[in-house]
Amino acid sequence: MPHIFRMHAVPEPRAKWIKTVKSTGPRLRAKQGARKQVQHQPDECSSVGADSPTQTGVERFESSRPDNWITRNNSDLSATTNTTEYSQDLLNDTECQWLQTIYEDCFEAIFGSWMGAHACPFLFRQRETFDISVSISRLCRQLDAWLNEDDSSTPLPDDTDLQIEQCLTHAIQSFAVRWLPLISPKPPHVSPLGDKFEHLWRRSRREMLRVINRPSYRSMLTLLLFGLTPVPAGVSEEEELDGISGQVAVQSAFHQVQSLRARQRILRFNGAKVSPILTVKSFSPKDETTAAAIINTENTVLWAALTFDTSASLTLCSRPMLSAGLFGIESEASWRLVRSCRKIFHEAAEEWRQPGFELTDFKANQVIAAGSTWKLLVWKMTAIFKEAIGDGHDEIEVARALSAVTEAITQWNCTFRDLLTACQKRIHFLNQETKLRWYELMLHYHLAILLSVDIVDATERFDLLPQLIAHRNEAESWVLNCLDFGLNNTFTLRVRRRSVKNFSESEVSSVTVPIISIDPYAHHVVAGVQLLRKAIRRDYTCNKISEGVCNNLLITLKRALQHLPSGSKSVQVARADLESEIMT
Repeated sequence: MPHIFRMHAVPEPRAKWIKTVKSTGPRLRAKQGARKQVQHQPDECSSVGADSPTQTGVERFESSRPDNWITRNNSDLSATTNTTEYSQDLLNDTECQWLQTIYEDCFEAIFGSWMGAHACPFLFRQRETFDISVSISRLCRQLDAWLNEDDSSTPLPDDTDLQIEQCLTHAIQSFAVRWLPLISPKPPHVSPLGDKFEHLWRRSRREMLRVINRPSYRSMLTLLLFGLTPVPAGVSEEEELDGISGQVAVQSAFHQVQSLRARQRILRFNGAKVSPILTVKSFSPKDETTAAAIINTENTVLWAALTFDTSASLTLCSRPMLSAGLFGIESEASWRLVRSCRKIFHEAAEEWRQPGFELTDFKANQVIAAGSTWKLLVWKMTAIFKEAIGDGHDEIEVARALSAVTEAITQWNCTFRDLLTACQKRIHFLNQETKLRWYELMLHYHLAILLSVDIVDATERFDLLPQLIAHRNEAESWVLNCLDFGLNNTFTLRVRRRSVKNFSESEVSSVTVPIISIDPYAHHVVAGVQLLRKAIRRDYTCNKISEGVCNNLLITLKRALQHLPSGSKSVQVARADLESEIMT
């Protein structure tokens, strides 16, 4: 593989410094102009940092930037195009803060826990040093700062760095704007969501070429976020095809990860261009603390990219780019680490399975984080099974791939199922972020099982179905239970902003919505609904359920779709299809 896993143990005295890098950092603000210092108090339920939402991306490095880092005036950021000025008219200061809050409290609360101390296998030896949840955007910014410091001979131009930061800010806004109606209903004279969503999406798509041609870790994250941003409902099929798609953006992000980690000085060329041999030097930090932080941060970002790579290889018709496929998976370091971590966790958590054990919120997060790592392996095994059966490999390879899927499910049941059931029993005593993470894990894991069954159905390999039927029935029940859980449990978003009456004070605005409404992986909910519709239709046709039960189940699916953001074209199509089925 093109990447090399670099493991480095961090001595205990370094813990405090690295914790600062991982757990602190301000919120973004896209609105340009005069700076306003906003007092920002950390939310007791928040898993993200509590710095000012008005700071620019460059100011986030105050505590760790090198001495030769160039301080930019905020006036530099005002040199934007008319398109950006128009977007400022669409989004006011409060809306920009809300979008950043939604991104951090929803997406990073989940994705950050998948990268945290108890989930990322590359951080296994530093679990006492790293947080249980990290901010992927702050890690990418920190890595770019280190890269820029290390490449002192050829640093990023000042305007290029600002453009990359601005593109990331725009991608975050485009990703989060679909949830803006949750904040408050807008009066008629205010621009509707459709206009904002479409404009921000188009702006981000135009900027994809800019970040594709400017490799950096922030560019990588920008591309990945655009891949997670749904196509707005108002965008025509012709317009959707006339530009960069989310899948292309994600694939480009994987290429950037490979090139950023390799940092090779060899001659690179193709038919379009012959690049000169780079004079880039390898990382040469001044002290061991920085060296260890760089290695661990870089490996964490690699695990983030592997997560996207694994998901794309299962949900799209693409091959994995950052890890092996059908051949070579057994010897690959990353997945061997995942298996080792599960064994160690299984032994360490033996006491937790005993009757009378008190499951705290912290321990629940440990269980969820460790389970999310194994969930990704289940996704990986399912993707390999899809590759084996879809590419027409020998029956021996198909049987081996299916056996790997069922074995991974068995090991999940052995290590995580009882502990996650215990989390469910204590769910009302857990923090809202913990509830959100539990819901997301259970939905995604069981969705993988339904996808494996869908692969069998799509290829008409019904001879393989008996090995999956028991797992399929349990997964269908769990996905439905997860949707019901998301409908009947709430999540509160909070943002702190200046008081209109007294500028020296700040006030907190909050909104409470069903968990499913702020699910950052809404497309997984849509996929789950479609697979459950298929299961309900199957059971009704076989007279396993009555017409009344069938309609009740379909109504639950309809409620789930109704709580998803309406700006997504996929959500609107799924709603229309389900509505027609209920009517008939």
